[in-house]
Amino acid sequence: MTAESYVATHFLWSVHDRVGTITLNRPERKNPLTFESYAELRDLFHALGAAPGVRAVVLTGAGGNFCSGGDVHDIIGPLTRMNAGELLRFTRMTGDLVRAMRECPQPLIAAVDGVCAGAGAILAMASDLRIATPRAKTAFLFTRVGLAGCDMGACAILPRIIGQGRASELLYTGRSMSAAEGEAWGFYNRVVDPDQLSVAATTLATELAHGPSFAHGMTKRMLHQEWSLSIEAAI
Repeated sequence: MTAESYVATHFLWSVHDRVGTITLNRPERKNPLTFESYAELRDLFHALGAAPGVRAVVLTGAGGNFCSGGDVHDIIGPLTRMNAGELLRFTRMTGDLVRAMRECPQPLIAAVDGVCAGAGAILAMASDLRIATPRAKTAFLFTRVGLAGCDMGACAILPRIIGQGRASELLYTGRSMSAAEGEAWGFYNRVVDPDQLSVAATTLATELAHGPSFAHGMTKRMLHQEWSLSIEAAI
């Protein structure tokens, strides 16, 4: 089965006009992630590396929220009972999801409304472009539950987007970043009314999907890789 015809189990997936749309679809719980949805998202992003019919991807959530992070009942509780080996496997899986998002060649656009917290904030951070509504509240909550703020690459990626000082504040305190702050700091590319979020994200994705796919893929790769190069090497 190709990525274009894939039928997702733990979220919604559709492809139209070269744009793939992932919708986290547990609105009654503000779209939390489970062990299964982590793994399925990782596998889908891996598959997108060989999906010529998908040239851009929108990642969003159902019911007025983006993602509330790891499910308290399905993930947080079981994590407290895991041994060291099991915890390591889980940590590697969550890291593999971020890695797969960064390595897939398509531009990823996060369309963020409402709650965007914990691992949900990481999904937005790991996307290439982000559009939000004024209701978006983005929080990297890891230190508030006793975890290091570096979870899932946050200490490496977030400062590149909003700067070291601002990233330090969010990662140390776990406080929410408002949509206005996120736009002013460069986390969000733009803020739109809630009823325009889907249209804005899909319009941008469609524009990119009908552009030069190889050039976009190479641009994405170099945006990530050239951080570790000198300017002379990048040139």
